[in-house]
Parts: sequence; structure tokens; C-alpha cells
Amino acid sequence: MAIRPRGRKRSLSKKVSSFNMWMDQVYQVRAIMEATGAVKDAPVIRELLDEALGARRRKALGITDSEEPPGQGTAETLHTLQTLLLRLIKHEDLLLRNQRVGTKLLLETFVEARTGRALAWEELIERPLMQKGRTKQDLTNYFDMKTRYAKEHAVELLEKIKTEEAESR
Repeated sequence: MAIRPRGRKRSLSKKVSSFNMWMDQVYQVRAIMEATGAVKDAPVIRELLDEALGARRRKALGITDSEEPPGQGTAETLHTLQTLLLRLIKHEDLLLRNQRVGTKLLLETFVEARTGRALAWEELIERPLMQKGRTKQDLTNYFDMKTRYAKEHAVELLEKIKTEEAESR
């Protein structure tokens, strides 16, 4: 169900939904009608239904009202806040540990990849080309050029991923 922007007119449904209210609800609707000066009960009931559906949506999303529950004093509120903050700190600590482990694994992967690349370069490319008369400086420049191309490609890929991530939010 799409949520309409505020200020737009809403159309009434042709479906008639008659229901029986409890007596206390009838009295409450009448009291609201008297307080607001409404003549008919249907608009009041529609407004109450909107409020209830909005509250249910907020509850499903985990959004609570900022009002504190009845009977909860300042000390209880502070205790609740302290408990929530301690949970948050514990959660953040676990996240940081996981990030450190991930970073170490990523670093190890980079070291292995760089070592493997350098070894393959020396054994498969550099030696045969040096035997054919190429200089060490030419081969170093060629290796650095290929490294630069790989870095540029990685940066482009990272930017593409960031763009896709931003668009998906």
C-alpha cells in the first residue's frame, strides 16, 4: 500500500463496512464529536482509524512514542537508558573485533597476492626478457605501469559499487 503525501485529498471507498462498536467506544466517539464540534460520527471514526493504523505501522517498524510509559519514574528511565547503552557498547565492541579480524584477513590476502604477483613476474616475465636484452629499468617501468592500471581499475570498481550502494538506499 502506497503512503500518500500529506495535503492530498483522499477518496472514499465505495465499500460499506458496518461494524458494531462497544458501548464505551460509542461514548468516547460522542465525546470526541462534542469536543471537536463534529456533526457526523463517520469522519471521527475515519480519523481514529488513521491514528490506529499509523500507530500499528510505527510499532511494526520498531518506532515507539517518545512519551514514557505510565508509572515509569526518572530512576527507572535512567536504569533503562544505562542498560541500553551497555548493550550498545557491547554490540559495538563485537563489531570492532569482527572488523579487525576482517582487516587482518584482507591484509594477509593482499600480501599473498602481491608476493605471488612479484614471484610470477620475476620467474615468468622478467628473466626471459632480460635474457633477450631488456634492461631492469624498462621492466620495472612496465611492472609499475601494469600495477597502476590495476589500481585504477580497482578504484573504478569501488566507485561503481559505492554508486550502486547509494542508489539502493
